[in-house]
Amino acid sequence: MNRQAMLTSITLIILLSSSGCADIVEPNQLAFVIGSAIDHDENGIEVSHQIVIPSKISGNVKGGSSSDSENFVVISATGKDIFEANMKIQRRMSRRLMENHRMLIAISEEYFEKHDISKLFDKLNRDPANNLSNISIMIKGGRAKDFLMNDHPLEHLSTIAAQKEMDFNGMKNFSSRQLVIDYLSEGSRPLVPVFNIKESKVNNKETKQIAFLFGFAILDKNLKVKGIMDDVEGSEVAWMAGKETFQGVTIPWKDGNGTLSFKFTQLKRQIYSNKGDDKNRIILSVKAQAYLIENTTSLDMFEVDNIIEVQKYLNEQIQKELQETVDKVQEWGPDVFGIGEHFHRKYPYWWKSKKGNWEENFKEIDVKVKPNIRIRSFGTGGERLK
Repeated sequence: MNRQAMLTSITLIILLSSSGCADIVEPNQLAFVIGSAIDHDENGIEVSHQIVIPSKISGNVKGGSSSDSENFVVISATGKDIFEANMKIQRRMSRRLMENHRMLIAISEEYFEKHDISKLFDKLNRDPANNLSNISIMIKGGRAKDFLMNDHPLEHLSTIAAQKEMDFNGMKNFSSRQLVIDYLSEGSRPLVPVFNIKESKVNNKETKQIAFLFGFAILDKNLKVKGIMDDVEGSEVAWMAGKETFQGVTIPWKDGNGTLSFKFTQLKRQIYSNKGDDKNRIILSVKAQAYLIENTTSLDMFEVDNIIEVQKYLNEQIQKELQETVDKVQEWGPDVFGIGEHFHRKYPYWWKSKKGNWEENFKEIDVKVKPNIRIRSFGTGGERLK
């Protein structure tokens, strides 16, 4: 082999070896984080990761039943911040942590009380390895880590169960990104789903600790909890905040004999100022289509007069319920409805003088709820079965 051929061969070997990915990580070298938990620690913060074990799960990780707790592991560590705790967790792992596929972040109620929540989202927002599309929830009472540790009778992981529960019940716009947007906005405040861990009997032999939706936490501009609505009132607040969730209502009829149950679809809301350009009076308009699901009254819903009367009565009842909920939120102060954002867009100069102390100023705004519920179907029968 002449000198030129030898040089060519050496050059090719060097190029081929240098073009390879020296730091490539195979899928079987990754630890996929599905859910994370944030708890208070005396020295700072405790971070926990729920890591799925694909080899232990039969079928799709997003569905199917859970056989036992070996479907996942929960690894925890404490630190001054998320990064330090994560580094400790990584040193205990035989695989590289992969957080891009995380579905949910659970934060304990105690952490909300004792820490500045906004600091949590600095790393989540700054680090491109994170995905802010995951859901943020608060765990009432116990530790958020316990939420990850508990398995679920229907799903492989508790995080998947919580995510599906919110999805199937129409709870939208509760991502970490939306929480950050509401926090940074001067004219709106965050609304966070709250889960509570309770013992539940799943069969004749077994009782499990299962997390259920408890309600919604209303946060102030410092991300401190000002109050917690139950699941019904919280769903009403979410509807009026443009985050949907309100699925239906059961109302007693006027004479006290029987009830009417409606399912709601196509929920919408709109904020506008009252006529006369009065900045202290706001109309919060909500719209929905209603479908009669159950009728235990003596009303024949095939009669036009009854249809008109029921629709009017339904709107009156919804108006009364929603107005009470709005008044309750205003007593606490945080504007989770985004009325301040309406003023910001429509009256920017007026807003400048009010935004500095908006939570107090919001209490003085006269907010009137105006429902527009249209009944679209009464089912296949007019009167109830007798």
